[in-house]
Amino acid sequence: MSVLAEIIERRTRLVAEADAQRRALAEGFAGCRSVLVVADRGIAWAAWLRARPYLVVAFVTAIAVLRPRFALEWSARLLTLWRVGRLVYDAIKPLAGERAPRGKKEQAEPTPRA
Repeated sequence: MSVLAEIIERRTRLVAEADAQRRALAEGFAGCRSVLVVADRGIAWAAWLRARPYLVVAFVTAIAVLRPRFALEWSARLLTLWRVGRLVYDAIKPLAGERAPRGKKEQAEPTPRA
C-alpha cells in the first residue's frame, strides 16, 4: 500500500470518528437543552439590563419607596450575597490564572507564590 493510500485511509477513518464523536456530543447536550436555553435567556436579560442601568435604579427606587421593609430585608441579603461572591471570586481568580494555557511567546517562568 502506498503512503498516499495510507494517508487517505487514515483521513477517512478520522473523519468518520470525528463525525461519530460529534453525534454523541450532540446527543449528550440534547438532555441539557432546556437548561441551556434558560441560562442563555438569563444571560441575555442580564446583558439587556446592564445596558440600561437606569431601569434597575428606577425599579429599586420604586420598591424602596413602596415597600421599605421589603427593600431593607432584601438589601441585607443582596449585600451578603455580593460579599460571598467577591470572596469566592477572589479565591478562584488566582487559580484560574495558573491554569490558563500559555502561547509559545508567553512561556515564562512561573511566579512563586507568596
